[in-house]
Amino acid sequence: MMDDLLADFVAETREMLEASGGEIVAWEADPTDRTRLDTIFRFVHTVKGNCGFFDFPRLERLSHAAEDALAECRAERREPDSTLVSAVLAIIDRISEMTDAIGAGEEFPEGGDDALINALQPRETIDIVGDLASAKADHLTTEISDDPSTPKTARTSVQRSIRLSTELLDEVMKGVSDMVLARNDLARRLREAGDQPGIDGPFDRLSAILTDVRASITRMRMQRLEHLFTTFPRLVRDLSTELGKQVMVDFEGGEVELDREMVEMVRDPLTHIIRNAIDHGLEGPGERLKTGKREIGLLKFAARQAGNQITIVITDDGRGIDTDRLAAKAVAAGIYSQSEVDEMSERRRHYLIFEPGLSTAEQVSSVSGRGVGMDVVRANIERVGGSIAVSSKPDEGTSFFLRLPLTLSIIAALTVSSGGQRYAIPRSYIEEIVFGSSDHVDFADAGDRRLVTFRGKRVPCLSLGHILGTEANEEVDWKNTTLVLTRLATDDVFALAVDRVYDHEDVVVKPIAPAIMETGLYAGTTLLDDGRPMMLLDLPNIAQTHRLVNEMRSTARVAEQDQVEQRKTLPVMLFLGLDGRRRAVRLELVRRIDTVSRDALDIEGARAQAVIDGSIFTLVGHEFGALPEEKCRLLRLSDGECEIAYIVREVLDAANINGEIVPSNDEPLIEGTTLIDNGLVPVIDGHALFSVHRPTDRGCQPLSCRLPTDSEWVRTILEPLVEAAGYRISTDESEETDVAIRLAENTAEVFGPARRVIHLRPEPEVGENDLGSIYRYDRDALLAALKQARTGTRA
Repeated sequence: MMDDLLADFVAETREMLEASGGEIVAWEADPTDRTRLDTIFRFVHTVKGNCGFFDFPRLERLSHAAEDALAECRAERREPDSTLVSAVLAIIDRISEMTDAIGAGEEFPEGGDDALINALQPRETIDIVGDLASAKADHLTTEISDDPSTPKTARTSVQRSIRLSTELLDEVMKGVSDMVLARNDLARRLREAGDQPGIDGPFDRLSAILTDVRASITRMRMQRLEHLFTTFPRLVRDLSTELGKQVMVDFEGGEVELDREMVEMVRDPLTHIIRNAIDHGLEGPGERLKTGKREIGLLKFAARQAGNQITIVITDDGRGIDTDRLAAKAVAAGIYSQSEVDEMSERRRHYLIFEPGLSTAEQVSSVSGRGVGMDVVRANIERVGGSIAVSSKPDEGTSFFLRLPLTLSIIAALTVSSGGQRYAIPRSYIEEIVFGSSDHVDFADAGDRRLVTFRGKRVPCLSLGHILGTEANEEVDWKNTTLVLTRLATDDVFALAVDRVYDHEDVVVKPIAPAIMETGLYAGTTLLDDGRPMMLLDLPNIAQTHRLVNEMRSTARVAEQDQVEQRKTLPVMLFLGLDGRRRAVRLELVRRIDTVSRDALDIEGARAQAVIDGSIFTLVGHEFGALPEEKCRLLRLSDGECEIAYIVREVLDAANINGEIVPSNDEPLIEGTTLIDNGLVPVIDGHALFSVHRPTDRGCQPLSCRLPTDSEWVRTILEPLVEAAGYRISTDESEETDVAIRLAENTAEVFGPARRVIHLRPEPEVGENDLGSIYRYDRDALLAALKQARTGTRA
């Protein structure tokens, strides 16, 4: 029991000391901030009390001395200055070191405490007896005011919480992930067994519960960035004081949450950036005043969340990057030749700071100058699936842009196969997927390296089978492979040849044994729906091993020169319809390409459907010609919510539309025509296609509806009707549903939150209190109200 209490004491003390460091630095900048002073005092006071409980006299003596000094400031008998702040910070450092020793079960060396305590004394002569008495009186007042019986003017509610180890959360996440895989396996078996109404309902509820539990556990692993930011003011203060500079720190977006493991992974890269910004970027006070700037430099952190990514921007208002000096250093170090440097644009020169062994510092110091730093920052950021970019203007400052995934445990991946085994590729690296048999793809050999030319770009090509050692390059049938074009965070591009591409999905990444990690091929492992393991490929390491990163340095320059032209292009998928006519559809609409048997299509009158992987999809494109005898190629198109299947004779290739699309009024489902390879190609109008052909709700996220729970009529009559209208019946009282249906006779029933409420009355006649209600057996009116709610919600 005592060991558990001691562990809690160590953890709580570390948290409080870490937070107090940033608070003290901020208080030094604004000594009049009484609220911040009170917060710091409570930190030290709590540490002192805990030390007394566990009989740590040295800790208690140090914290008591700091508490007395702060009490003098609270009583306005002493003005805070840099000497006091430095002394308090030194004591906090000593307490932190002692706490670490306690946590490790080690003895902390004796001595040094008296010097730290004496440093708290004011520099001028004071009445020691009087001040000590005042400090004790103020301390006594504080003790009394902390008594629970003392009335307080304001009391904030405290959220209850418990401490859990991240290892336990990982185990729980692993268990839930295994349950999700078992659920997916069961779903596939249910689809194969056909409709089973008695099982489908409970299974859907189980799926919804599992999804909510998985999301909740993921949130449990998240930590607000403010916990990371609180450690930086102390670092900035110490470093700026050492270098004789004045720096102010500003934080924005501290409420943004990031996976706890990711927070620890980015701590060191951010520390590198801070040190470089203060040493290289920000000028001294004299230099800043000469250039018309404020004497105090600004270092700003801003965090934003967009989808499944976090963007952290670190900006300073210093001198900016001297690209001429940086280029000269690169030439002197032999990294680039003078001719290569002369061809670089200004933006490309900025990225020279990420080259290994390159530094603009004139002298080696304890802070910088060894050429080790920004290359390590980039490597660490890329190791966690992120990227880093830089932007700088002379005499205005420099900004670093860090893009990071929300979590290391769940990533979006593309499933591919090679040699009969499936592998996962992080989707963030994938730029495009093409067939090796395409007319626009040319293969060539350059020494022992295979190159592929696609749309005028020649990039290295690797076979996944060759990488894994299952086949030699000479044995690869390149024309029958599928090429996955990947772009790394360094802008290096290469093609990965695989046997087959399956689908996009979110996978739960689990660590693998160190011996497997040392191969440099895998970044983790995950499980397929049927429980089989699947390895996650480590593309950056694979590219580095095969010397692709160094060879592709020119890619960044080419990409930069073509950036403006690429923005004007529209990627499309070319295909032949059943009538043999070439058409195009926007590539962003194509979710995947499927091949099904002729028996999977069901066409009767105006109804046309296709069965893909056990799900039913609306079929379009069949009206253009006769169906194939055996295998049918389908483009599965998605508008982000629902999907339809477009049958084609042949999928040709992906292409870019560089010119304009001339509108067409003759065909309602055609957006217009354009020129591709000197031929006219009609472009499918995705908006019109989805508006005319109503897709099945099987691929959509159904709207939710809450029904009364104590009515037999609701269970037998109303519930099947609502489900047939495409709604999901919600049983979670806390969920805000899209629609709620109430019975007029059940006025006392308490309902949960809902965006829209439909009232049903028991009689056909409209009573005095029944305005706006619907007769419970007026089927058309009820379905119309549900449809109106769906339309309003979707809008």
